[in-house]
Amino acid sequence: MADTSEHENILHVRVTAEDAETLRTLLREQPMDVGGRPRPAPGPGNAMTVEAFVPRGRAERLVRDGVSVDVLRDATVTGQARQAEVGRGNRFADPRHMPRGMGELIKNDGPGG
Repeated sequence: MADTSEHENILHVRVTAEDAETLRTLLREQPMDVGGRPRPAPGPGNAMTVEAFVPRGRAERLVRDGVSVDVLRDATVTGQARQAEVGRGNRFADPRHMPRGMGELIKNDGPGG
């Protein structure tokens, strides 16, 4: 597992702005790793929303008049949990043991198959 003590955790956030121009201004002033295209927020009005990945310290700085930020999850913690699920060593090292899990056996009639 990676040592994150010297790095800020990355948060997966939803940024919602009161309108498209406010969101454009925020993205221009505070570039961030967006997880897709902005889209209309549910409900009445012209609010726009986008999901993004930002360091924990920047998340609070995104909030301003007409902009709200909701933390969806701590992406660093989620990533570390997924990494813990990955086995250690070479699962193909012993040819007597077949790999387990999802996959597809492809029969090839060519050389070597």
